[in-house]
Amino acid sequence: MYEKKIFRSNLKKVDYKEFNLSNKNQKFISKLIERKKICTYIPLDSELDINLFLNTFLEIQTTFLDDNELNICLLKEPLVINKLKIMEPQNIEIANTTEIFFVPGLAFSKSGVRLGRGMGLYDRLLAKYPNSIKVGICSSVNLYDKLPQESHDILMDYVLTENENFKIH
Repeated sequence: MYEKKIFRSNLKKVDYKEFNLSNKNQKFISKLIERKKICTYIPLDSELDINLFLNTFLEIQTTFLDDNELNICLLKEPLVINKLKIMEPQNIEIANTTEIFFVPGLAFSKSGVRLGRGMGLYDRLLAKYPNSIKVGICSSVNLYDKLPQESHDILMDYVLTENENFKIH
């Protein structure tokens, strides 16, 4: 845990307003999500807005905070800010299954390890859906060969940056 705190404090800051996803990765996403139920995130300023590139899905979902646990619901407006200062739908319509998760992270490794914000919310959520595909999203400046890993960490199936995508398994 201490090693992760040190890593978080030394991460490079990324201005995602300047982030451009390559045509190759836009096509990769479209093919991956085609006619699938997908769960995305509503980005913080420090996260890539992957939602601009989602357009071939069957159903789009997002996360919401329920009693300090993340769960999934349909992505519908209006949106409100929850107690963690993250946007979520105001009127929650629960989703019970999803096929693909797009997962934000402060950093990822090329082996699928995710460095989150330290609360374990995504690890607990993803553990509930072991058969869903997990796609980690970050800038190439925060992609590492190796990151600290703990036993509860859920590995990604893919990691996606501006220009690269890695299939992990």
